[in-house]
Amino acid sequence: MLKKGILIFITLLILSCNGNKSSLSKDDAEYLMEEYFEKTKLNDFNIISSYYSDLFYESTEKEKWEELYNKIHTILGLLIETTLESWKVESIVNTSGSGKYFTFVYNNNYENGQVIETIILFLPKGEDEIKILKHNYNSNVFIGMNV
Repeated sequence: MLKKGILIFITLLILSCNGNKSSLSKDDAEYLMEEYFEKTKLNDFNIISSYYSDLFYESTEKEKWEELYNKIHTILGLLIETTLESWKVESIVNTSGSGKYFTFVYNNNYENGQVIETIILFLPKGEDEIKILKHNYNSNVFIGMNV
């Protein structure tokens, strides 16, 4: 009986521990993206720049991204509508970059055409803040332009 009680206690203890995993989910990441796109409609880089992670700005310096972002959005015009086409969540454990990766693919309608936007969000292990790690725009609107 004592062994059974200890076994139940250990099982409950294991189930109650979250193993330092974040409780943030795909729904939280999707809400962040909805908020991001609502602020994108304001067409002001300073409002959305905080959605990008430090890791993003390590590979693309903030001033260069601001210049490119503004150029892209000048070409595209204002954001009219967003449509989530697909998503996936991956948990990765390695020596660098351990955490959850949320990949969202949107088919978005801008004033000057359709754009497929692929955005990867990253939630580092043990943290509670999801930020944009990668952002890709793909559209025929850019064909023939020197963006």
